[in-house]
Amino acid sequence: MARSAAKKHRGVYEYPPGSDVWWVQYFVDGRRRREKVGGKQAAINRYQQRKTEAREGRLPTPQHEVAFESFVTEYLEGERLRLRAFAEYQRHGRVWIDRFGHRPLRCILPLDVQAWATRRRAEVEPATVNRELSFLRRVFSVAVANGLVERNPVKAVKFFHEPSGRVRFLTEDEQPRLREEVNSSQWQVVEVAFNTGLRQSEQFGLRWEHVNLANRVLTIPRSKHGGARHVPLNGTAVAILRSLPSRFHSRWVFPSRAGKTPLNVTNSPQRVFNSAVRRAGIENFRWHDLRYTFASRLAMKGVDLNSIRELMGHKTLATTLRYAHLSQSHLHQPSSSLTMVAVSLAVRPSMRGHLGACTPQVSPRNPSNGPRPVRMRRQIPKLDVAGSTPGQQRTRLSPASVARVSGTSQRILLPERDIEHPSRAFMTLPDARAPGGQTASSGG
Repeated sequence: MARSAAKKHRGVYEYPPGSDVWWVQYFVDGRRRREKVGGKQAAINRYQQRKTEAREGRLPTPQHEVAFESFVTEYLEGERLRLRAFAEYQRHGRVWIDRFGHRPLRCILPLDVQAWATRRRAEVEPATVNRELSFLRRVFSVAVANGLVERNPVKAVKFFHEPSGRVRFLTEDEQPRLREEVNSSQWQVVEVAFNTGLRQSEQFGLRWEHVNLANRVLTIPRSKHGGARHVPLNGTAVAILRSLPSRFHSRWVFPSRAGKTPLNVTNSPQRVFNSAVRRAGIENFRWHDLRYTFASRLAMKGVDLNSIRELMGHKTLATTLRYAHLSQSHLHQPSSSLTMVAVSLAVRPSMRGHLGACTPQVSPRNPSNGPRPVRMRRQIPKLDVAGSTPGQQRTRLSPASVARVSGTSQRILLPERDIEHPSRAFMTLPDARAPGGQTASSGG
């Protein structure tokens, strides 16, 4: 009976014998495929399913088990020429290879990634962990596109919240201290940094063919976001660039000692700049903060944020908003529209009749204390500013202007938009008397 049963289901067999672990085998295009199923009946059902799928042309594609390390290595080699920050991607790749090693791609679960990210957060900043997670997400997206895995486990992992951008700039008392610790040639490199706002890679990779001293502009052929950008030069930057000896013997603005290669981006700041910062007693300051110094000084000079965005080469205004607290001019303008400014105006003799013709409404309460401020019913005509002569600038009062008369002096409150000369504000009006010797506030 056992032999007849075995002949009836030729594609089903038990291996190892006596283990009650059943397999199915079938052939596709002359190649044998085997699948481990489990129980005997389940194996029989799977075999029938595969036969049906073979007749209908719906057999699943065989899945290849690819080791994580080999796939990441292959991915990086393919992206070497395309990625600008290849060294950074390599560093991320080594971190993940140390974690998952030769584990198959299909065996990496969201729980594994989340557990590692939590432990990694105790070692580095949230932004670093997020960049490493972004790299892994990209790796699995490529694996999904190539059919090596069905899903991307990183998409189910929650990234860490990153604090707002750090803004550290060189203060007025720190700059001379740093200048004393840097020689003149190295100080030129530093001074160009906080007078142009160039990124470190942009400055040290700058070539003379991209510098136009006649038009006071330099060009970054490929900025951080991929496109070219133009950076205007101020007088200090132009003077420094004109004085550099590399103009005559190197294609690089800041060349190495031999002049055939650019200055090493990592070596110069680490060996010269960072040590000078420590000797000057300046804390928590790095090379990239020179770029922040450029933007911060613009903001404190009242330059609008959109202009700062263009000068810094930011893709969106959201990055530039970190400097908004240094420049409140964008808030002063709308709030000033609600400001009421007290302006005193000297009344010409020809205008006294107009003031007298206005009938005030004096409150009968407490008459012993004198008349109270009243609202004039008529629009006050154009008046000359106190101390002005004919032909000089005049101040026009709008219908919304309010005149307040108290005692022997008059103070007129105007919206700021009605004041053509705010510098003449807060002057006291002399007593303006109506015809008949009565003041405008005493009424009939």
